[in-house]
Amino acid sequence: MDETCFQCGTHFHCGMRDASPCWCVARPVVQKIDTEKKSCLCPGCLPASKHWRLWLSYDGTNYAGWQLQQGQNTVQAELSGALSKLMGQDVCLTVAGRTDAGVHARGQVVSCRFTSRFTPEKLLRALGSVLPRDISVWRVDEVPEGFSAKTDAVGKNYIYRIYQGLTIDPFIDRFTWHHPRALDVAKMRAAASHLVGDHDYESFRSAACSAAHARRYLWKVDVAKDGPVLEVDIRGNAFCHNMVRIIVGTLADIGVGKFSSDAMLTMLQARDRKLAGKTAPAKGLTLQRVYYPDDLSLAQIPAHATFPRYPVTKERMATCLALASASSY
Repeated sequence: MDETCFQCGTHFHCGMRDASPCWCVARPVVQKIDTEKKSCLCPGCLPASKHWRLWLSYDGTNYAGWQLQQGQNTVQAELSGALSKLMGQDVCLTVAGRTDAGVHARGQVVSCRFTSRFTPEKLLRALGSVLPRDISVWRVDEVPEGFSAKTDAVGKNYIYRIYQGLTIDPFIDRFTWHHPRALDVAKMRAAASHLVGDHDYESFRSAACSAAHARRYLWKVDVAKDGPVLEVDIRGNAFCHNMVRIIVGTLADIGVGKFSSDAMLTMLQARDRKLAGKTAPAKGLTLQRVYYPDDLSLAQIPAHATFPRYPVTKERMATCLALASASSY
């Protein structure tokens, strides 16, 4: 059927009316066709393609991790499905760091690109209406072209929580490792100090890790207790598969007296997974925060630190300034 574009006045043939072939049918992922506005879908009439950074939290209890998996419920599947439903187009997500089955996130970050007239505020509200209740996007930024949640990240912060109560607390059990046996926090903290710095953490990654090497820079590994909850706060530029959970399991073994505090240094230098402790359960781990050049105020990176992507280069600082000036909600 012949139509007139409501934007530019161009006459075009619309297959949406009579099922005959046309450009809008051949490119259904570009945008949902508005049969009332009758857009010709030329580049000038389409909304501009925007680049986004989404910050989200999720309870990982009911998910087989972040990454798409055949026949499995994953966080990526839920978020990409929600965006596709709202935008009427396929949306490719780049995540700052994949989380395993049962692992939670308070500050996960993804970057993506799609055609939309949504403002950050409206996108935030729209996603809240279609996502399940255990996933929440709580901040949306428009970002410059080329921004990547993965490669532009300066570092990450993981928090592992251990509950020391005698019996399970049902209000926090989904997010903590119940470990009623007493732990010597002073010994654990002394052991943790050996892990700070630029090291090869081969002893603290799983055999399934696909990373080319285990060289990482950790600028903070701290153990603190708040009532019955013990928190292990780990911050670094990158992490190997199961690295945080193996470190925490080893610290727990030290806390109960299985190893001495100095044994942590021996394990680190040996580069042998068999010498380190057990892998702590997934449910106690939370990806707390991902750090980017536009906001390092909470990272607590030492002034003398040097590692890949830090200090921030002039080129990345330019991106940082662009991020700071972009609209967000």
